[in-house]
Amino acid sequence: MKHFRQIVICCIFLLYSITSFAQSYRVQVAAYVEKVPFSYFSEAHIFGVYMLTDQNNIFRYYIGEFKTKAEADNVVAEAVKKGFKHALVIDIEEQRRLCGKPCPYFISGSTYSDASTEVLSVHNVFFGFNKSTLTRDAEAELDEVVRILKENNRLKILVSGHTDSKGSAEYNIALSKRRARNSRNHLVNKGIKSNRIVAEVFGESFPEKDNLDEHGRKFNRRVVLAIFDPDSGQVIFSRR
Repeated sequence: MKHFRQIVICCIFLLYSITSFAQSYRVQVAAYVEKVPFSYFSEAHIFGVYMLTDQNNIFRYYIGEFKTKAEADNVVAEAVKKGFKHALVIDIEEQRRLCGKPCPYFISGSTYSDASTEVLSVHNVFFGFNKSTLTRDAEAELDEVVRILKENNRLKILVSGHTDSKGSAEYNIALSKRRARNSRNHLVNKGIKSNRIVAEVFGESFPEKDNLDEHGRKFNRRVVLAIFDPDSGQVIFSRR
């Protein structure tokens, strides 16, 4: 029994050691509204880049995974020197926590990205069940986007419509289209030229949260507004 207890203690210590030194950070070099070739990075002498798609269908390009933030900070500094001025450290465990459980992301080819963590110019407009009309809160969020676009005349915006999983896939595509259209029309009515707006619809394909209950579904009934640089396609964000 004594030996058994010692084995158990050793196993617990080993498990603690593994989890304590898990690779918890990655470096995001850039985020784009469309895919870019990996040569875009290798030509700048940045290698080992891989791509993941987040819950808003934004393409994110990363370097490695690191045990400490200090290691990741050094990689960020090098990426900035090579022209990727918006490179930043992503805390993977923090993103897992923000996504919640069960999280539909962190699977092969996918990730979760919380805009409040990295200060992305990605804004979410939410809707009631089976609704496409804009609420006062939605209009206020859209008006903030209008302000940013008017202050930066060269920027454009990607408007993406989404739904929860209730209803058929065909119906949800139509519903997400109405949501995107109403959001787009609000921007145009506030003075944003239509040629600065790119619209996409996804139905239930890219949930923000799981669809197991109303708490998760309410986050999925949304339109995502991603402000981007039209020359590069890069989503605009800043570091904290």
